Amino acid sequence: MTRGDDDFRVRPGPPKNRQQRFVARVLGEVGKAGGKPARRSAGRPGARLGRGHVAARFTSRSLPRNARRVAIKTRLVNLRQVGARSTPMHLRYIEREGVGPNGEPGKAYGPSTDEADLDAFELRGRDDRHQFRLIVSPEDAGELGDLRRYTRHLMQRMEADLGTSLDWVAVDHWNTDNPHTHVVLRGKDDMGRDLIISRDYIAHGMRERAAGLVSEWLGPRTEQTPRGRASHPGPGIHHDPRNVECDRRLAVIDPRPRVCERAPTPDLNPQPLAPNACVGRLGGT
Repeated sequence: MTRGDDDFRVRPGPPKNRQQRFVARVLGEVGKAGGKPARRSAGRPGARLGRGHVAARFTSRSLPRNARRVAIKTRLVNLRQVGARSTPMHLRYIEREGVGPNGEPGKAYGPSTDEADLDAFELRGRDDRHQFRLIVSPEDAGELGDLRRYTRHLMQRMEADLGTSLDWVAVDHWNTDNPHTHVVLRGKDDMGRDLIISRDYIAHGMRERAAGLVSEWLGPRTEQTPRGRASHPGPGIHHDPRNVECDRRLAVIDPRPRVCERAPTPDLNPQPLAPNACVGRLGGT
């Protein structure tokens, strides 16, 4: 053996990610078997960081294909960068004159009160690191009528998805063609820790929860469902904020209050009803 036989140089290279190779093979076999791939967003850095990433994987599965549509705009505000005046200025803005149903100022409400104390809310969140500001705009807000009730139910479902109670206030705006709700959510969980919500839940989970709730209340969208609905009730229907499209269609079948025969009537030719969507209205819910 010569001296040259013992001479060698180690050339380190990047480590091989065998775990990722194995995962890719598993996903490939699942795809061949007809399985559904995961959302592409799940592979983004930080997509699973924070609360709600598990719920975001399942929100679309319970959503019908013809679900009602809801738009949600979420803004994450770093309170340490925007300054101490940002929160009170924003709260005054959403309660400004002219946003109510009849042009009156907006009225802030919370989970259990119709008259939220905005000064107390601002004081509780004065030392928070961040804050979430949401705009929730159901396409069929005019049919929902009572946006407060809808918003409270939505926030309750978000609490279940995020695994914590939420501290929030909201104001409904009726001064546009599309009524919507401004929600200000503190960036703290029920243990006083920073509330971190995953990107996936903000990107689609929250919106799918909101759309599912509207679909439960009004029924799924149909080809006959008019777009850009007016909030004015039809003839013979009382000005009850709970009146929805199902009420109007039920009133065509029988104008008597809260009375309806589901069987066909010979002298009437109503449009077919969606039983799951309208049967709840017969019980006054």
